[in-house]
Amino acid sequence: MEDFKFSNEQIEEIVNWTLSGLTMYYRDTQLSDDQISKYEVGQIFRSQTFVDISDFAGKLTKNCRFIFATNKAAPLYKVNPDTEKWKLHTINANSYFKVLDIYRKGDKIQFFLLHIPAKGIDFFRNTVLNLGGQNLEEQIIEKSRISFDQKMEMNSIAVLEEQAWNERTNFPIGLDNNNEFFSLNPTEEVFQQAIPLYNAIFKLTKDTELNIATVIKSEKPKGNGGFWNKLFGK
Repeated sequence: MEDFKFSNEQIEEIVNWTLSGLTMYYRDTQLSDDQISKYEVGQIFRSQTFVDISDFAGKLTKNCRFIFATNKAAPLYKVNPDTEKWKLHTINANSYFKVLDIYRKGDKIQFFLLHIPAKGIDFFRNTVLNLGGQNLEEQIIEKSRISFDQKMEMNSIAVLEEQAWNERTNFPIGLDNNNEFFSLNPTEEVFQQAIPLYNAIFKLTKDTELNIATVIKSEKPKGNGGFWNKLFGK
């Protein structure tokens, strides 16, 4: 593997982007065994879609919970009162995640995802975050497991069981319709109809150039159209 080098300034920028104001968010969904098997600890992948999440959760009633550690979740419920009951936050399209932990208890699974910047992929491939000589990733993994255990002793949250919320959160993170991960680099620009939301989230979360993914155009014919065309129509 190539030896990737980062300056102290670059490392500080990447770490600050990732860790400053880190908060936990939640998203529950029912996944197939095939979908579940795709995720591995240490894996880095890209979500081509916007990711709707909530800042609270209760007992898991489906089979999977995604718990996100991020400081770049836009509180869209503040601009859309209809979503306040869910405390809707949204992570931008073309966001990157590192699978820190897969926690299984009986027939329930929690995937713990760390949100990382696009230009920090190589750093996180080769680095474990340390703080004061201690493994920070181990510390936040432990907290995520404690959170899961505690919430499994709570009641489920009625508003997070509503059909409208389930429709927003009923697909796996980072997988396409064939249950394969999207390419690590986007192969098409964000579709025009999605740009206003993309830009709003970028601004609300005070995102930076550090998190702009490089688009690598695909040489393969798109057939019926790319992802964004399929999502929004022509």
